[in-house]
Amino acid sequence: MKRRSARNRTVDHTSRVFLTDGSPAEIRPLRPDDRPAVTTLFESCSQENLYTRFFTIGHGVVARHVDHLFDRAADARTYVLLKADRVIGIADVERCDDSTSEIAFLVADDSHGRGIATLLLERAAEDARAAGVAWFVADVLAINHPMLEVFADAGFRVERHVDHGDVALRMSTELDAAARTAIAGRHAGAYTRSRTLVPRPQANRP
Repeated sequence: MKRRSARNRTVDHTSRVFLTDGSPAEIRPLRPDDRPAVTTLFESCSQENLYTRFFTIGHGVVARHVDHLFDRAADARTYVLLKADRVIGIADVERCDDSTSEIAFLVADDSHGRGIATLLLERAAEDARAAGVAWFVADVLAINHPMLEVFADAGFRVERHVDHGDVALRMSTELDAAARTAIAGRHAGAYTRSRTLVPRPQANRP
């Protein structure tokens, strides 16, 4: 049996994670059989949520994007975050050049504020480093404060350029001391909260 390379193990593996509320979830690359779940995610999102993702609202935007996700070039990757087999978050990563990729996220309406985009960002940055990608870029609406906070609080070095209603971000994927500290702190807090969700065995009654 052939052994997979370290790089392939990094790119293809499923990451088991905890959301900020302590509940367990999984992150992995998109698979062809994810299409119904991904379509449901996009179709269930509010118009406001879709607007902050695509900067526009129009008939066919979601359908075209889902088609694009499942017909990707080799230098593009998509990650999904699943909870109880439901896709509640997705990250698209597309190579711009040898050292830079563009990244974008969508999180289900009922799952905001649970650290989903941050966890997807961490996983994407891990694989980007393994592939030699040093930078992520993203265009974010200035009104999209939650997404701006994701980048600001992730721990990675971030450069910002504001142009009217848009914010152009450039984030290093380097796992420096600040990034390590931020990630470790988040994971420790989520793990601690997860322990409170474990049912305690009931004492035997006579």
